[in-house]
Amino acid sequence: MPIDLQGTFVSQKINKIRWIPEDYVETKHFFTGSWDDDSNSIRVWALENVNEDEDTEYPRQLSEYKVEGDVTELKLVDKTTVAASLSCGDVRLLQISAYDRQIPLKDVYAWENLHNINTEKCPCTSLDTFEGEIVTVGEEGNICLLSSRSGDVVRKITDTDGCSLHAVCFIKLNEVITGDIRGHMKIWDTRSESNKSMASFVLADEEIAVTCIVRHTTQPHIILAGSELGSLAIWDLRMNQFPSSIVNAHSAGVTEMQFHPENPNKLLTTSLSGDLWDWDMQSLTKRSPENYVPLEEKGSMNVTSIISGLHKAINTLHCDKGRIVCGADNEAVYLIKNLKY
Repeated sequence: MPIDLQGTFVSQKINKIRWIPEDYVETKHFFTGSWDDDSNSIRVWALENVNEDEDTEYPRQLSEYKVEGDVTELKLVDKTTVAASLSCGDVRLLQISAYDRQIPLKDVYAWENLHNINTEKCPCTSLDTFEGEIVTVGEEGNICLLSSRSGDVVRKITDTDGCSLHAVCFIKLNEVITGDIRGHMKIWDTRSESNKSMASFVLADEEIAVTCIVRHTTQPHIILAGSELGSLAIWDLRMNQFPSSIVNAHSAGVTEMQFHPENPNKLLTTSLSGDLWDWDMQSLTKRSPENYVPLEEKGSMNVTSIISGLHKAINTLHCDKGRIVCGADNEAVYLIKNLKY
């Protein structure tokens, strides 16, 4: 069955998009977070059939939660709770009703002015979640560990090196990896009282900003980072020297990456060049430390283009089995169905 692609105009530039998981049935609801608007918001949508005779589904807005600044990240903490980072420096924990998705999002906790420089607000650029814990990074270079259970700021790592952090990812519960605007990658032990990193390495020989980081779903020692130039860097953390493979990929910055939740050999990426790519990562994930060979060309990884030449950035994607939703700067949401996995 061929891939089914449809776009819907939603009158907002979409910076983040996430499926809302359901038990036992295919989900038809998702979140979007906007940016670059006079008034940004987090919206909840439902996919509905306009005509019963047609298989085509269109998103209908169910609710809207207004925010200050841009939505820089949305990550699910559990099936009904989402953490949102904002360019005003705030982080919010929001809850959606498990029974009626039309009920507006409810505030659980708000960490206001979490990221700042001398009391002046600065953007919270990214966050990640793991077993109820939330880690955030900001433009001022600080790392904050938050508890979704108590609402406490569990730990704050300051004086990292004064460089703007743009990406963060949990490796495991007490370890996170960050990427900054100069291409420096660092691993931090969140239990340590020291503000020094456990390990550090660089994305490339030249200073290239890290735009996103993802951990392999079944092999957490494999870490991927996307760069502002469109390349992918791959690390096997079992190697002492952190040998990296730089794969020349998109023609512009990588905006988001996700391993398929059902098939860890499949990687999906989006970029500022208006592309959505499907990567076969099997050749990488079967390698062992003894025979690890850096990959030189993306062709060896069998890349399939799902969307190309959109002429506007595709900022975000989220995959659920055979369906993908993605959001773009052309103020549209795209639904892709029949993805083979």
